[in-house]
Amino acid sequence: MLRQHRHTRAATTAAVTLAAVAAGALGAAPAQAVVGTPVANGQLTFAAQIDVGGERGCSGVLVDPQWVLTAASCFAANPADTSDVVAGAPSLKTVVTVGRTDLNATGGHVSEVAELIPRTDRDLVMARLATAATGVAPIALATGEPAAGERLRVAGFGRTADQWVPDRLRSGTYTVSSVTDTSLNLAADEGSSICMGDTGGPAFRERNGAFELVALNSRSWQGGCFASKETRTGAVDTRVDDINPWIQQVRSLPQGSTPLAGDFDGDGKADFGAMTGYARTPDGRNHTALWNLVSDGSGLAEPRTAWDSGTGSWNRDSTKPVTGDFNGDGKTDVAALYDYGRSADGRNRTGLWTFLGNGSGFAAPTKVWESGATSWSWDAGKPVAGDFNGDGRTDLGVLYRYAQTSDGRNHTGLWTFLSNGTGFAAPTKVWDSGAGSWNWDAGKPVAGDFNGDGRTDLGVLYRYAQTSDGRNHTGLWTFLSNGTGFAAPTKVWDSGTGSWNWESSKPVAGDFNGDGKADVAVFYDYGRSAEGLNRTGLWSFLSNGPGFAAPARVWDSTTSWSWDATDPVAADFTGDGKADLGVLYRYSPTADGRNRIGVWSFTSNGPGFAAPVRHWDSRL
Repeated sequence: MLRQHRHTRAATTAAVTLAAVAAGALGAAPAQAVVGTPVANGQLTFAAQIDVGGERGCSGVLVDPQWVLTAASCFAANPADTSDVVAGAPSLKTVVTVGRTDLNATGGHVSEVAELIPRTDRDLVMARLATAATGVAPIALATGEPAAGERLRVAGFGRTADQWVPDRLRSGTYTVSSVTDTSLNLAADEGSSICMGDTGGPAFRERNGAFELVALNSRSWQGGCFASKETRTGAVDTRVDDINPWIQQVRSLPQGSTPLAGDFDGDGKADFGAMTGYARTPDGRNHTALWNLVSDGSGLAEPRTAWDSGTGSWNRDSTKPVTGDFNGDGKTDVAALYDYGRSADGRNRTGLWTFLGNGSGFAAPTKVWESGATSWSWDAGKPVAGDFNGDGRTDLGVLYRYAQTSDGRNHTGLWTFLSNGTGFAAPTKVWDSGAGSWNWDAGKPVAGDFNGDGRTDLGVLYRYAQTSDGRNHTGLWTFLSNGTGFAAPTKVWDSGTGSWNWESSKPVAGDFNGDGKADVAVFYDYGRSAEGLNRTGLWSFLSNGPGFAAPARVWDSTTSWSWDATDPVAADFTGDGKADLGVLYRYSPTADGRNRIGVWSFTSNGPGFAAPVRHWDSRL
């Protein structure tokens, strides 16, 4: 049920009766307020009071200067059915007061709601304020899953034990009794009860001296609330910890994402991930998160945040991430080359960090190497990951660009950082272009076991100058691992008399036909069709051991598919022993300027790939 305003006392009494009927039928009455301790002025200022058309009162929580989270049932004709809550302006004038613990006081911020963005799977809506609450600190979003036995604090502006319509925020404590995919079952501590008017109010934990939002008030028995004869005080809250990425997308914070793939939870099926950079925090810190879309074999779940830089500062734009099982525990980790810029004496400074997978997410990043007194240019490195020495742990390889030689030749090297289980050995140069000329700018490296000997090799799609008759010219080279380093590069394919545009190619490597040897797939840009549609193709170069068969086109977009918007990775998402393709796809911003991305997969069928399937769209 929803708290009513002062002038609708009769309507409120009827609502209490309805709550009692619903409780008998459903086990918990729809949507309710907190009987508990009055909150001191200036505390929990992220809590919001929401007036819906002068007819209903709810609570909410500020998660961004422009956005409040609350319950969708606050805006539904029938609070038990939120299907009629649609995106767009609310049907009734809605006013939010936030930053004001005592509603009779001044200060804080008051704004109308300009837009609602509801969830379809739970009692939740995001409400965009017409004017931003820039003077009020939002609450942080939780990334850790709540567990049975955990105590949470709950707050709201609703009814108390002896007040019909109080004007002060109150809070109480609850214990999580059980957790479902979308909700929490809560048991009230003594003296606490969620009542009418607390619908949408925050349930939060304290961690490292700061509060973080775990859930929102949704339903309760209302035991101990004014005018209620019920004695039970349990409640059901709507989870928000698991949909952090959706909340960030609605806020349009993501500034860019780098796709990742690997078996992050160690269940034998690869998951899809992304390193996502958000806008800077109000105090100027860089803000980055790792997202994970877990595979169940037949599809990918909605993303959830597996790590967040939180109160620290991590710049995604200074990060080149790769994935692999660096400690050999069966779960995929993330390694990242990180740019520190230049030292005071002009040296380039680069670090190597690892995010070790723990099954449910990632441990805090650990720096395992830094360039120190030497000069290592982050801009000059293209990292790849693979088990180069065949010891069961993933290593890091970096194709590195040097300055041109004095006689004008391009100069490139290959370095490896070998995993020792707890970190990496110091980098070792295992190949140098030497007296030849190898153009780093013309190489797109991939890693895979191309000859099936159990050691990862390096492949490079390489661009040559156009031929004299104007054709594009591209080659594929491999550096085969010998356990201690790499053999000299060998050209295994050349576009020859055809024309292959390197600039239009995005290569990835994986064992697509399941024969134990890694292959190469390339997303290829054909530009626009005569009808104005973006055209993209998918080609595969299947390994035959010593080299590769001629490329075969295995998919061509029939609708409009933008190559520029395609960021591919390769991994076995279905767990059938054949690598599939995953794509982070960047759509045009929405009409109101919000960023929009999607996640697609191309499942391998052995000789080729099934048509792409969309698993998630940030707009939906």
